[in-house]
Amino acid sequence: MKVKKELDRREFMKSGLVSALSGGVFLDSFNRTRIINNFFKKDTQKKEEDENKIEYRKLGSTGYNASLLGFGAMITTDPSVLEKALDMGVNYVDTARGYQRGNNEIWIGKVIKNRRKNLFLTTKEKAGSKQSLLNGAEESLKALDTDYVDALLAHGLSSRSEVLNEDIMSGFEQLKKEGKARFVGMSTHSNSAEVIDAMIESKFYNLVTVKYNFRSDDGLKNAIERANKAGIAVVAMKPMAGGQGYVGSKMENLNPFQSALRWVMNDKNVATTIPSITSFQQLSENFETMGTKMSWSDRKILYKFAKVTDKLYCRMCDVCSGQCPENVKISDVMRFLMYAEGYGELQLGKDSYKSLSFHENASKCIDCGDCVVKCVNKLNIRERMVRANSLLA
Repeated sequence: MKVKKELDRREFMKSGLVSALSGGVFLDSFNRTRIINNFFKKDTQKKEEDENKIEYRKLGSTGYNASLLGFGAMITTDPSVLEKALDMGVNYVDTARGYQRGNNEIWIGKVIKNRRKNLFLTTKEKAGSKQSLLNGAEESLKALDTDYVDALLAHGLSSRSEVLNEDIMSGFEQLKKEGKARFVGMSTHSNSAEVIDAMIESKFYNLVTVKYNFRSDDGLKNAIERANKAGIAVVAMKPMAGGQGYVGSKMENLNPFQSALRWVMNDKNVATTIPSITSFQQLSENFETMGTKMSWSDRKILYKFAKVTDKLYCRMCDVCSGQCPENVKISDVMRFLMYAEGYGELQLGKDSYKSLSFHENASKCIDCGDCVVKCVNKLNIRERMVRANSLLA
């Protein structure tokens, strides 16, 4: 697939955009982002012929064919980026009730209002009980301004018992009967192989959204293969294994993120991917990754990327679960720290951290002595916990 490369730095500087942004006029971050995106949008509009080349895959047993590149909207602030993605043929959109303090669903609802039947819309709810699931679903439908979602997922599960919770399953069944959710599933960040196997066992769920990237272990990779064979659609989130904040200048001029996304897309057991997309440049880079094969160069880039992020990036394998005598939710704290450090989304990290109780967050780690938690990937857990509490509390 050949897609014209985005403007290089020299052309960007010549355009005068930099002077417009750095001049005397103050712009808030939202408007600054939109100006930059509008600039890139003019360039991407020239690619219509190439942009029609998009790969679709069977979305499990739903009967739907999803674009291999889906749209992860968690940190998107410019709605026109989603509009452009839909114009290019992207037809899978992922959001959640809690994203951007509820505003994510609202602006997505406005963008898709006249395209609703042409895309597969997924949202996610924190489901502590049947009633909380039903209440959350109603709030999401109102925010999205739609009568139904294509898929409703229970958000952030990490154990077999949560998956097989009959109260939650009853809530899902009711929503399906009422026509408010066509399909149901789970999202999982940690202990994901156990979650997936429980979903297969249940013979009830249709989709799983799972953190999956080149740092994932064989146990998860094999579970994903089992899910696909069982007809459960696998939606890969966090395919980039971190973010630009972890890289800085350490990768020199190499872009590891296309290589990381390509690694996930090359797994035929994955139905679609939902990387966070915040700009037209990211959209173009992600789009041109479809249909391409992993190369020796990709593998070298990912090897270097792994070394650069090795002491920072938590694989969320959850092997450390239960080791802390204070019951700190280490995997969750690590993920929220990644939002701040890796994604550069400090407020998202803080908001997420606040969802943890005093008994679950890392505040106790400050005065703790020698940490008894041993990370199998050799991360310094106490150092990371103290850093998280200092940055996010």
